[in-house]
Amino acid sequence: MSVTLDLTTGRASMFLRGLRRRTGRPVPELVGLFRSIVDGGRDFHPIASDFLEHFMDGAGASRTMSLRWLRSFKVIRKAERKNQRRFERQLVRRAALLGEHDSAWLHDYWDARINAFIGTELFYVSRMSLLRSQGSFVLTRDGREVRVSGTVRHRWFDPYDWDRGRWVYIPRHGFVPIAVGRDLVEADEARNFLMESRHVQTLEGVCLQGGRLRRGRGRFTWALVRAGR
Repeated sequence: MSVTLDLTTGRASMFLRGLRRRTGRPVPELVGLFRSIVDGGRDFHPIASDFLEHFMDGAGASRTMSLRWLRSFKVIRKAERKNQRRFERQLVRRAALLGEHDSAWLHDYWDARINAFIGTELFYVSRMSLLRSQGSFVLTRDGREVRVSGTVRHRWFDPYDWDRGRWVYIPRHGFVPIAVGRDLVEADEARNFLMESRHVQTLEGVCLQGGRLRRGRGRFTWALVRAGR
């Protein structure tokens, strides 16, 4: 089944329709369009198809994302590393304030915004999302060395709501207005839901004191805590 929203008649028509908050099309036609996208995408983007189907049939129940699948995307790992470096810089600064044999705790969190690359399957599942990393660390000084250990709990999340943007290009279906999703929610043919994933990492490190702290004065090792540990 091809797009039946008359989006192939010209770019101007597609653009204007994408700007509208509503499609003005019959609900059964919109349902048929999304069902066709689900069926047509299973061989190419099975995860995206699964989540679109859940949008139609899941009654709004939240979904937990596969961590392995999620972290297979560079943009997710990059956001994770961004928050790790933020913690590392904090720890180096905090270590510089410790006196001999002193200990201290550091608790904080960082948010990294994620924009998925167009054309990746992540883009069709979650165009924009957030990674929140909450860390808890203990620092102990012995001589010039400050030993650091701690845990960071990462939570990735994004509402699946078809609310952001004007339209999205879907292979084999062309440009589909975001308003289709809004119309289906209003007609009670679909429900928005929360997507999320959680994972934990540990940190072990050493910060060196003495003189003026320079970049690279801390050595850190991060490890992923596997489920079941």
